[in-house]
Amino acid sequence: MTTLKFKIPVMTLVLLTVSAMAFAQAPSDNQRVIFKGTADTTYNGAMLILYNKITGDHDSVAIANGRFQIAVPYKEPSRYMFYSEYELKHKGGYSPYGIIITGPGEIQLKANMENFSQTVVFDDPENDLYVAFNNAGMPARQAIMDKLTEKYGGDFRKHLDQKDPLYSEVNKYYNDLNSGYNNAQVGRLGEFIRRHPDSFASMLLLSNMITIVPSDSASLYYSKLGKTYINTSYALNVQKTIAAKTNTAIGKIAPDFEQPDTAGKMIKLSDFKGKYVLLDFWASWCMPCREENPNVVQAYQQFHDKGFTVLSVSLDQSGKKSAWLNAIHHDQLTWTQVSDLKFWNNSVAKLYGIQAIPQNFLLDKEGRIIATNIKGDDLIKKLQEIFQK
Repeated sequence: MTTLKFKIPVMTLVLLTVSAMAFAQAPSDNQRVIFKGTADTTYNGAMLILYNKITGDHDSVAIANGRFQIAVPYKEPSRYMFYSEYELKHKGGYSPYGIIITGPGEIQLKANMENFSQTVVFDDPENDLYVAFNNAGMPARQAIMDKLTEKYGGDFRKHLDQKDPLYSEVNKYYNDLNSGYNNAQVGRLGEFIRRHPDSFASMLLLSNMITIVPSDSASLYYSKLGKTYINTSYALNVQKTIAAKTNTAIGKIAPDFEQPDTAGKMIKLSDFKGKYVLLDFWASWCMPCREENPNVVQAYQQFHDKGFTVLSVSLDQSGKKSAWLNAIHHDQLTWTQVSDLKFWNNSVAKLYGIQAIPQNFLLDKEGRIIATNIKGDDLIKKLQEIFQK
């Protein structure tokens, strides 16, 4: 055969070809992000896990002689998350730490294996900005927990569940406190963007906080950002969410959609015209959703005969339909349920800009949005107002 004129065995030719392809495709150091760090030698052999849902990277490395190194191809500005398996095993959970990367190169860090959120990153100005913003909000967050503890005792979270008589009261008090906190955060974000319009940290923070930023403020903040990071995944997320917020604002007709119910029958939102509808986004794996379900059940039972119904859209996952069905049965959700079982890529969730659950929209008989994220006693009071007219 002419391919053997150099008298190299066929198998060797194949191996050489594969090796050459692998060499050609391997990114050079100037195309990679290289994380180099130190840790106490006590943790030799302990694993660090890296992940990034935006870039799709997932890798791990063991501490050896008090050092570690892990490299990934650079794709776009992003925030890479790390956690310590040692912390996970010894605490039953972990606090991840994110490191902002805006280009290829080396990042130096000193890892805290027992509390990785306390890891130190060197010479990363964007990361410093991001961390400073979050740290500045921590006292206000702690103040919420202090007020809850002062009112309900230091161990209220240990025994609080749906059966506790105080559950609704505590939940409402927390939501009231958290609403004020979110408003303050939105104001701080606007000031941060004004001071750092060309920072990737500004774009990242707006993308991360977009669910609590009103649509008019979100549009204003986005317009103040520089052009450097306008083509990133985070900018695209902000653009799509602003569009969804605009289309689902109070007073707008809720966008119509079609999705299969638990039996596979296609259901349209427009099928429910003539009724007041709570469009409810939830999932079987979402504990806050499951905790809110009894309130929705109460509202449904109390007002269904008067012209109120619920249409739930689940963000459950492919291959886990049984978990969705079991949750419906367990929580006694007797209204219409739909899902395409695509998790956060659920087409209706994307249409409505859903990035956190539970979330809902209350629609009038014409399908017009008259309230959003209305829960617990507030939902009951709103429905009482509607049906007492």
